[in-house]
Amino acid sequence: MLAEPTEFPHPGSRGFLAKSADPVTIIRRNRDGTALVRIDARPHHARNRDASGNRTVPANELFGSEEDAARAGTAAPKRKRRAKS
Repeated sequence: MLAEPTEFPHPGSRGFLAKSADPVTIIRRNRDGTALVRIDARPHHARNRDASGNRTVPANELFGSEEDAARAGTAAPKRKRRAKS
């Protein structure tokens, strides 16, 4: 097979998950607005390359850049907890 680069968000392209900014490869876009993705290994993190690294995610949780994905996870700030008395 040829390794031709594909533009985001088409199958075969690379993207990043919202909040965690984990790198993924889009395997398939589903009609219900979700996408089947493979979680890609990061340097110094052991990840299996089998089907257990595949998952279905909402398409709106995929971003073309790591910065956009990380920013999407920080949109809602956490509320401060009250100290117990």
